[in-house]
Amino acid sequence: MGEVIYFLGMRLEFWTLFLAIIAIVFTGLKDFIIPAIFRPKLRITYSPKEPYKRAPIILSPGSVLSAFDRFKVENIGKVMAKNCRCQIYQVKNEKGKEIDLQGFPLRWASRPDAKTDFNKSERLNIGLGESEFVDLIYMRVDDTTKMFLSSYHNTPIGMGDSIPVDDYIIKAIISGDNFKPYFAIFKIEKKPELNGFKMKLLEIKRK
Repeated sequence: MGEVIYFLGMRLEFWTLFLAIIAIVFTGLKDFIIPAIFRPKLRITYSPKEPYKRAPIILSPGSVLSAFDRFKVENIGKVMAKNCRCQIYQVKNEKGKEIDLQGFPLRWASRPDAKTDFNKSERLNIGLGESEFVDLIYMRVDDTTKMFLSSYHNTPIGMGDSIPVDDYIIKAIISGDNFKPYFAIFKIEKKPELNGFKMKLLEIKRK
């Protein structure tokens, strides 16, 4: 009888250990391996033509946004890119001086509804094959001494929304819940063109 109980106890320990290993493997697959294989992949592009640039844009009588520049974020991966957001990561002028705008939330051109969730108003999901534009910078005819950034839903963010007209290197960070951040690095020249500032996408980096 004692041998039977011992045998049953050994079998119970074996199955307990086996189930524990299965649980660990399943957790690893779900949380690490599968997300590493099936993850969003973003393609970030810019071109000096519509719809990346546009001018003139009339917002309302007496208020004219003369030209804007934006870039495109496209999901060419295997799953939805969740809770995507864009911010200014760094701004440097031609002398290498850094302008304190880190954390400025760049606005999605589609403008997610701020009323649904104030804390996540600048975030959205990008499905497979879908793309979204991000407003980067614009000029105004009523103040030609500045380059303006679009504040999100006119929400106060504790920092300015413009920089003096100059040559700049602007680094934007594009991040989300299920992918490592991307950095898009742009060069913007102080000499304007008819349809906006002269801008070039220099490089895309991963963190």
